[in-house]
Amino acid sequence: MRAGLGPSLLCVVALSITACSAPSPPASDVRPARVPTSSVAATPAGVEPSVAPPATTATATPKSVGRLIFSVDRVLADTKEIEHFGVRVPGSRQESAAADYVIRRLRSMGYEVSIEEFRAPAGVSRNVTARVRGVDARHLVVGAHLDTRSMTPGANDDAAGCAIVLELARILSKEKPPVSVEFTLFGSEEYNDGTPRDHHRGSRYHVAHMTKTQREQTIGMISIDVVGLGRQLYVRTMGTGPLSMSDYLRRRARHAGVSLKYLKDPGPTGWSDHEPYEKIGIPAVWIERLQDPQYHKAGDTTEHLRSSALGVTGRLVLDAVRSMDRAEVGRVMRGGAGSGN
Repeated sequence: MRAGLGPSLLCVVALSITACSAPSPPASDVRPARVPTSSVAATPAGVEPSVAPPATTATATPKSVGRLIFSVDRVLADTKEIEHFGVRVPGSRQESAAADYVIRRLRSMGYEVSIEEFRAPAGVSRNVTARVRGVDARHLVVGAHLDTRSMTPGANDDAAGCAIVLELARILSKEKPPVSVEFTLFGSEEYNDGTPRDHHRGSRYHVAHMTKTQREQTIGMISIDVVGLGRQLYVRTMGTGPLSMSDYLRRRARHAGVSLKYLKDPGPTGWSDHEPYEKIGIPAVWIERLQDPQYHKAGDTTEHLRSSALGVTGRLVLDAVRSMDRAEVGRVMRGGAGSGN
């Protein structure tokens, strides 16, 4: 998430969000950075009981009759592993190590992974993408960024966002979601060379290299960026593109009893990776909780994150994917002015 926004500029709404989240994993439960691929895929995360298999269950799904539960333990463990690579400025070997880690994790889930390379100030940066095929071939993009500013290990900004994307990928690899989903971990979201407008390099590169058909088949985009601390969850857009994805997420939040407020992204070039999508007319949003006193500081470590905040965010996005039937796809892709309220 881009620099320039301090916690004092946001109004923290003292509104409790009830979440059923698992406790933080003990140190012994956290996977080492070089985890065997089979160990991740074989670890169950708990199953929600169900009378019969859901209609979207893929043929490769194990003989379970329920859906996998969103695991905050896994999110915290992956956040810690990415944080351990240290300060991950765009194009650095630390950012590259984090990219290698998410590649291994996605492959351990059975995904084919595609990689995009591009230049960044410190060297070569990468985008990492995996896709799950849904009932509808049109796809929703869910993303987060791997890199950090030059003074922080970036647990909240944005290792936790990457960890949530990995957890969503794990769950949806065992289902046949109603729509296809593209999971992309972007490189070089932050700027580290003193040029404020020269950021979002990874998402800009990704969007610039989408074909006309790929753009037409993209339902929308959700950027998960700085969501691990803070009582209020926000959805933001730049206000230059459709608000239909924002409206859809707020409908799902109301259904789930989650407080999700709309705020306009104040940056002319956007403050997260939704920016290039929104600029070409794809309904795109940034989900955030920027009430973090350790934002862009050395204290942005996994230990200061809140399980409840991570759980609410991850479960909301998961519900949004699972609930996106053809009617909702039509509403989102048609766009419209929306209300933002």
